[in-house]
Amino acid sequence: MEARQRYLAWLEDPLVDGDAKAELRDIVHHEQEIEDRFFKWLEFGTGGLRGTVGIGSNRMNVYTVRLVTQALANYLKDRGRAEGGVAIAYDSRRMSREFTETAAGVLVANRIPVYVFSDLAPTPLLSFAVRHCQASAGIVITASHNPPEYNGYKVYNEHGNQILTAEAMAIGSQMAGLGLESVLVEPSPKDSPLWNWLGEDVIQLYYQRVLEIAPQIHETKELRVLYTPLHGTGGRFVPEILNLAGFSHVSTVARQMVPDGRFPTVKFPNPEDPKAFQLAFDQAKKEPCDLIIATDPDADRMGVAVDQRGEWVLLNGNQVGVLLTDFLLAHLDPKERNRSVVIKTIVTTDMVQPIAAKYGAEVRETLTGFKYIGTLMDHLPQENKFFVFGFEESYGYLAGTHVRDKDAVIASLLVAQVAAYYKTRGLTLVDRLQELFTEYGYYLQDLVSYSFATSLEAERSREFIKRLETQPFTHIGPERVALVSNYATSLRLDLRSMQETPIALPKEGVLQWITDSQSKITLRPSGTEPKIKLYLEVRGQSHGEAQSRLSAIKSAFDDMVQAGLEA
Repeated sequence: MEARQRYLAWLEDPLVDGDAKAELRDIVHHEQEIEDRFFKWLEFGTGGLRGTVGIGSNRMNVYTVRLVTQALANYLKDRGRAEGGVAIAYDSRRMSREFTETAAGVLVANRIPVYVFSDLAPTPLLSFAVRHCQASAGIVITASHNPPEYNGYKVYNEHGNQILTAEAMAIGSQMAGLGLESVLVEPSPKDSPLWNWLGEDVIQLYYQRVLEIAPQIHETKELRVLYTPLHGTGGRFVPEILNLAGFSHVSTVARQMVPDGRFPTVKFPNPEDPKAFQLAFDQAKKEPCDLIIATDPDADRMGVAVDQRGEWVLLNGNQVGVLLTDFLLAHLDPKERNRSVVIKTIVTTDMVQPIAAKYGAEVRETLTGFKYIGTLMDHLPQENKFFVFGFEESYGYLAGTHVRDKDAVIASLLVAQVAAYYKTRGLTLVDRLQELFTEYGYYLQDLVSYSFATSLEAERSREFIKRLETQPFTHIGPERVALVSNYATSLRLDLRSMQETPIALPKEGVLQWITDSQSKITLRPSGTEPKIKLYLEVRGQSHGEAQSRLSAIKSAFDDMVQAGLEA
């Protein structure tokens, strides 16, 4: 069906309410807007739904939320899992509560119990609730750190883990076969015995578990922490967990403590963006502190800035992961270290490898995305192993097994503990990182994104990647390539022996090169945007050596990409 036909169908559909139709009538003469809103249905994938809030089949609204929830209900009923019910949480974004109640109403109409948070809740708390309630699935209404016009809908399985490809395809297939008339809607779902509220009891159990997981340290009294939730769900949870753990000097950025889906004080509510820290930096000039912690709207990502003798230093996700890995393993019972496992993604720093080896721990790799870390966690007990820590370079961290997703609440506690521990020894986190570099080598990273404005550019990028798969190059700048890993075919080629070995991971369209000098270059096309990402990591004996090598490899690979796209 063409966009205008679908647009006209919505205008005539008795299931579409008057306010929605009024919004549609306002664009009747705007063909481009109609095309953008109706050229397709919003697609469901491993990341769930995500899109601009508004009326239309390609928008986040109560109608698309009803459709995907009916698809989820059908999926659960087909597999005999409806009785377990679904836990639902939501963040501070526009329409999040409305979408939550919409989803819950569809599930109740399908005779599926719901466990609904009565107030804003971080994504990790939803994962905890799925496990606590022994629910069959979970839903989080969030668009994570996207701009304010977006909202989204993420689905979790019975383990509290974000669903993998096979589950997403099954739900997406269900959704594709539905129309608005296919959806069951309960007019008064809150009156149903199937509706269950989640509140303080679950939150306190979550806090208790977090405090049990974190190392018991006593150096908490002197550290001064400034925290901002960037208008998101962490505003209650991070200060409370810090106070419960003994941190008595915790201040907050008042203007950003108010949950607000417009995110009025930041352009992007993302702790990866240095600009998101600006208000905190301004406040710290008047109220000196040792550490600034920021979390994203659904409190699964965390960023850190360190006062390094009067200068604020932002740590990247790899650096924070290295610091937390070292701290957790150092505070682990030595008798347990040889059973312990740290999990990271294939694009995350390899610096944790020698750190873990020092303590007798094991590092395992998996594909990009915390859903893969969560899945791998559940396999460890079968090997008499246990999970200590998992992280990815994009500011996601998890310690313990209370949830199956990245958790900015426990990550905020842990990074404060590390900072407090080393402050009593006269060191900052930057100082400690420098000690680790001295011991293990200087690992530096960079990330480059290539976006394609036209369909021709996007097609050339696909052809370029195909050539890289079939014609592996032997050098990247001054460095010789030793290993080429094609995760799409699950094969790794050793260019020194020309031997191929299998990669025991799910297939994903990623290419990775390791050089003789252990530099790591990873090319990862986006599954949802006309974009490819290039992840770079090098190791040197000094910062200068590492920086020089990183610049040379980055420049050489960029030349290859530009030449490849012009071919």
